[in-house]
Amino acid sequence: MPGLLRDIQPGRVYVDCSSCKRSGRYTVASLRERFGPDMSTLDVLRTLTASCRYQRPPGSPPARKYEHLCLAAITLPPPVRPTIPVPPGVPYTIEVWTETGGRIEAQLAVIYPIAMARVAFETACDLWPKHEVTLRDRCRIVARRERPEALATAETAAAPPP
Repeated sequence: MPGLLRDIQPGRVYVDCSSCKRSGRYTVASLRERFGPDMSTLDVLRTLTASCRYQRPPGSPPARKYEHLCLAAITLPPPVRPTIPVPPGVPYTIEVWTETGGRIEAQLAVIYPIAMARVAFETACDLWPKHEVTLRDRCRIVARRERPEALATAETAAAPPP
């Protein structure tokens, strides 16, 4: 949780107390204007909930077993996440299948340009020599490296007897 009001991203701040069922909605700009940018969010919460009948003054002894407490909480706006530019098109996935086949063991990558996807596919084939590796465009298989044992048994079955 950011310490000062100046560290909070623009948006709405929610203050809710489940003990007294009160809630408040404030904009960050109005809180900065009212309290100043150097006030901590904890002090803002204490000031906004000072009239709660369950609020205990700082330094007071702990509440007894059946005493009500102010359970006010402050919810700050989420931080702004930078958007990563995504190239147009459909991503390619690289998957490694189990040694026995039948199910995907790991999805290694989701890559957009086909050139990079092919390089990553070749690298995955080198790193997992006993597994089937696929390069897919949604459900269409672009490239597949069969398991070496499956290739060996297929070749011996296809070879004519001597």
